[in-house]
Amino acid sequence: MFNMTFPTFILGRMIAGLIGALVHLIAGGKLLRLVFCLLFAWIGFWGGNYLANNLGLHILQYGQINYGLALFLSIAAALFGFWLSGENREEE
Repeated sequence: MFNMTFPTFILGRMIAGLIGALVHLIAGGKLLRLVFCLLFAWIGFWGGNYLANNLGLHILQYGQINYGLALFLSIAAALFGFWLSGENREEE
């Protein structure tokens, strides 16, 4: 893996949290949907960063974080978490 400092981890977690919160703000929903969006945004962000480091993709790299693939996968994962929460069903 790669060496990551604690401030880098906190910054990445804040950015991923903002993405998850933004998806929840736009789409709405209850607390469960917010938890799923945040959790999947964090997983997607760090998964994208790890994948970019392993593939050697340095798109929008600043410091130790590769923001290009990390942001893309974070948004995709947050939307997947939004869908997976199951609150998008209409009640009858």
